Amino acid sequence: MRYYLKRCGFQELGSIKNGRSQRGRYLLTSMDTLDFFPPLSKSQLNDSALLPIVPLYSGRKVYCNYVYHNDKFHGSTAVHPRNEYRIYLNKSLEEEQLLFKTDDIVIIRSENLTENGESQIVFYLDLIQDRQSALYRELNAKIDAYPIKGAYGIIEDGFISEFEHKIENLSVKAKTFVAIDDSVTKQIEKTDTEAVANLFNSVSFRDFVMVGYNSLCAITGTVIRYESYMNLEAAHIKPRSHGGLYMPSNGIALCRDMHWAFDKGFFTITSDYKIQVHPKTTSDLLRSYDGKNLYTPKDLFFRPAAENIKYHAENVYGLFLTSGRL
Repeated sequence: MRYYLKRCGFQELGSIKNGRSQRGRYLLTSMDTLDFFPPLSKSQLNDSALLPIVPLYSGRKVYCNYVYHNDKFHGSTAVHPRNEYRIYLNKSLEEEQLLFKTDDIVIIRSENLTENGESQIVFYLDLIQDRQSALYRELNAKIDAYPIKGAYGIIEDGFISEFEHKIENLSVKAKTFVAIDDSVTKQIEKTDTEAVANLFNSVSFRDFVMVGYNSLCAITGTVIRYESYMNLEAAHIKPRSHGGLYMPSNGIALCRDMHWAFDKGFFTITSDYKIQVHPKTTSDLLRSYDGKNLYTPKDLFFRPAAENIKYHAENVYGLFLTSGRL
């Protein structure tokens, strides 16, 4: 096993004063451990990635921003231009409190997980806070013994049994519950369109869409669920086969039969988020939803983009009439 070990610093945790953070909270990562995390580009100003993290103290998957602050290479006139990598903490990761404390030790291990036939690299994270525990003393000694003093993190090869035991005992429900903090979406909104598209893959697309729609079908407002199984899917509004992106604004949560009908053009979405069933549709079930309001996320970040809705209406709506065998 390969682990990333880090002892939290006072300044990176926001220089806490009177119980309040004086600035944003983050974890600095070492330049000599970059291959542990997703690669970021020096040529892209403040390049970033979404880190899917499963904290072992909660078990739910949390997305965090991983950012390469590199204005040093982009004409910065600051006295101390930045060249550093940060994992930004957020409310979801910190359980709505200032959970991470100075000198706490963070353990991280990555693993390639397969969900519904799709793969994603997730990062298991645990926070060791008991200074008297044998594990804390052992890891603290390893960090102190590292030859580069002041390093922001080190790589440790071996087997941390206590850490691995916690992973084995994660419940199915905990592994499949996803939390997305608004600080993550705000960071994404500040990123240029092309770079944003590169942030998402099929799994993160599905996670974001499900969070946006509160794991309910946008047509029926219902879900059939048992533990990690549910009859919901993240449907693309502009199909992937037509160049549609893995962007939350190109996604909508639909139960499986509605997903099939949407992809075949039996219905579409109007610009004011109403359901428009094709007049040649013979299904009484579908026709019962004609003209009804689509459930739309409260957060504008997750709502269908106008250009994607327009594309579906013009290029997918009515497709079943020309599809031959469905």
